[in-house]
Amino acid sequence: MRVFFDASVIIAALLSKTGGSSLLFQYIQRKTITGITSQTVIEEVLEEDKPEKLNKSSSETEEFIAQSGLVVCEHMREEEVVLYKDKVNIEDAHLFAGAYLTNCTHLVSLDKKHVLKADIQKLFLPLRVVSPKQLLEEIVKTVYNKV
Repeated sequence: MRVFFDASVIIAALLSKTGGSSLLFQYIQRKTITGITSQTVIEEVLEEDKPEKLNKSSSETEEFIAQSGLVVCEHMREEEVVLYKDKVNIEDAHLFAGAYLTNCTHLVSLDKKHVLKADIQKLFLPLRVVSPKQLLEEIVKTVYNKV
């Protein structure tokens, strides 16, 4: 299972060691799933205002990302993102480009307003656009219910 991670999930895992987002990173480290993101997403996590908002230093955030097991692909180029700008919020188009370009089966996000909407989820099938909770449920079914 190849999963593209949105900044919201990375930040949630950074802030809570016991939440669902954090559990996904444990599955990455166990190699149960392959976690992928882009340099574009990483820059969003590391924006100048984030250390103060997150109450974490930039070095703590960088260390978390480095130890996370995430595969970080290059920046999404404009010509890759432009294909998705008419389908989703312009600021989220890079997520869908990244998920498709890295052959992910899933895109995980906490953004209910723009990414996790039912019409968006249907529009991008077979890519599964899910919350951490939905992904955890799927992992449990797929990995642990095999006969």
